[in-house]
Amino acid sequence: MGMKLFFLTLICGAFPFGKSFAQDLAEIKLIDSISVSFDSGSSLVRNPSKLISRLNEIKDVHGIIRLISYTDTIGNLLYNKNLASKRLLAVSKLIDSTQIKNFIIDSVNQNEQRKGAHFNDASYRRVDILLYRVVPKIKFGVPINLEINFHPQTTNIVKNSMEHVQMLQVIMEMDTTLHIKLNGHVCCRPDLILSLHRAEKVKSYLVKHGINANRISCNGYSNTKKLVPETTEENKGRNRRVEVVFIKN
Repeated sequence: MGMKLFFLTLICGAFPFGKSFAQDLAEIKLIDSISVSFDSGSSLVRNPSKLISRLNEIKDVHGIIRLISYTDTIGNLLYNKNLASKRLLAVSKLIDSTQIKNFIIDSVNQNEQRKGAHFNDASYRRVDILLYRVVPKIKFGVPINLEINFHPQTTNIVKNSMEHVQMLQVIMEMDTTLHIKLNGHVCCRPDLILSLHRAEKVKSYLVKHGINANRISCNGYSNTKKLVPETTEENKGRNRRVEVVFIKN
């Protein structure tokens, strides 16, 4: 399937997926961590054959890789941001040549941002690779809230929810016998069409990233199945959602 690269603008913790989400759908395990060093101003990976050999030792076929790219403070911020992006791309291309090319890649361009840490510049000329195993914990036949939420009156998925859509993609890739039903919901007032379109938006993403469309069906429930009373903006946001029902074929 080849490289899947997601550039995130927010700097997260060691692993981006929410704890409650992981508990509901999968167990996430760190299986390896690698630091790839670069020369000053360079985006060429040192000894790429050694890195490829290390990555080919991973036995998992599907999982998640987190890349975090750093630079020194030589040059201006724009230059270093572009350099960090080039280093992410260089490492991603090498990953795409290995047997773990079907892992989803989640990338963070940290560039010269240090979060207050003080080390020498040379130690920041690197890309960190964190490799995670995904162990599914699926319940069949019941709607599961994956916290896939939407902006009001649109089919635009909330940015923080994309990590959950990506995880759903991994689960579908790991077990090709799985089928799913996506249930769309709205808040505040009836809108059957919008609720259906939200489910179809998630399906479209999955199909675009290689999941067979025949494995996915969509339903809309308007605002008939509220998770929480719509007394606050936060609660309204929780009700603007798509849930998934797993079906074993």
